[in-house]
Amino acid sequence: MTVVPMPVSGPVPPSAEVRLSDVDRERAVAVFNDAVADGRLTWPEHAERVELVWTLRTRDQLAPYLADLGVVGVTSREPQRVVAKASKIIRKAERGRRVEAKSWFGAVYVDLTDAAPGEELQVEATSFCGKVVLTVGKDATVIDEGEAVLGKRKILAPGSGSVDGPLIRITGRSTLGHLKVYGSGQRWW
Repeated sequence: MTVVPMPVSGPVPPSAEVRLSDVDRERAVAVFNDAVADGRLTWPEHAERVELVWTLRTRDQLAPYLADLGVVGVTSREPQRVVAKASKIIRKAERGRRVEAKSWFGAVYVDLTDAAPGEELQVEATSFCGKVVLTVGKDATVIDEGEAVLGKRKILAPGSGSVDGPLIRITGRSTLGHLKVYGSGQRWW
């Protein structure tokens, strides 16, 4: 007997009633691991949530255990990609998502000022004969772990480095291009 799936008209919208996969559960455990390392969860809370995540069935059931950690859901782990090829693009970063900003002979401007206090935001800033410009909040701590090859990477944000502010961790490579990080209120044009 052959089972033929029913056709679906149009894309299926993401639903809170969608069942969790093992990958979704592993991502949630990674969030819990980061939270205990940052001091946002105690070890007993961590153990309770890790045990619980394997018993839950749907995204809707998991959401409350991630919400107080600043994560909307496990499906938001797909990076936000912003790519400029011989053009200029200005975007606002989406909360809870890693950002991939890439520029080839162009410019990418990404506003990161909405990062939540205590949130660690990862940004891959890569340019070839172009530039990537990031704007961060005044209380953000910025760490640039990227590299430059005949290019430049410069953090101009005054950043207080407050433990209460977000942590912006930047990677990537500037080849014949540059990366600049400004604080909110500073002019980038």
